[in-house]
Amino acid sequence: MTHPRYFVAVFGDPQPPNKDLVESGIYHPNSQYAPFPVAPGDIMLLYCTNGYVQHAMEVPGLGVVLDFNNQCVNYRWLPFVDPIPKLTIDQQFDASDLSHFGLIRFDRFWLFEISQSSFSKTVGAANIAWQHL
Repeated sequence: MTHPRYFVAVFGDPQPPNKDLVESGIYHPNSQYAPFPVAPGDIMLLYCTNGYVQHAMEVPGLGVVLDFNNQCVNYRWLPFVDPIPKLTIDQQFDASDLSHFGLIRFDRFWLFEISQSSFSKTVGAANIAWQHL
């Protein structure tokens, strides 16, 4: 059995045509960065930018990758009881991951890999809101 890899999936404003809601279980990253290295079982921190009003500048949950095809990532939505604020990411990401995270101001639908260390420190003791599934 292989270990999962960890990613950040960046969600911008979901209002423009064909943009996904974080809760939808579907993510269309910017095709400019294809091919995407995700595989079933990988885990994504689902980060919403300031333009995503309902979850501005926070991680409202995780996405467990179910499959990937046609430049679309299908995932199992696992909401947190309390979303993780951007400040926690800024404090817990390793330096190289924080450097990549800083580039989201240039693209609102970007998918990039992070270290297990960054993922673990950021998620910490966050609880999944199982009652909302």
